[in-house]
Amino acid sequence: MATKPIKVKQPDLPSDEVPLEVLATAIVSIAEGVKAFRKGPLTDKAILLLIQNAAPNLDGRPIPIKVISAVLEGAESLAKVYLKSTR
Repeated sequence: MATKPIKVKQPDLPSDEVPLEVLATAIVSIAEGVKAFRKGPLTDKAILLLIQNAAPNLDGRPIPIKVISAVLEGAESLAKVYLKSTR
């Protein structure tokens, strides 16, 4: 069964650089959002399966659970890895 290619529209990027404060705020928001989502009522296994079933397949195969788990763990640690501590 042939799959239909997915068209992705790239937004126009601003010509100016994004201020560091905006990037830092976005990184903190993403990390905190993923942490809150994973501490919610769903188990980790349920979250992984939902993401796996909702994500587009790679060459007809679902994305491996290990890959999805690594992405979630990486998103949780964004602030720790990319931002200096203010304490």
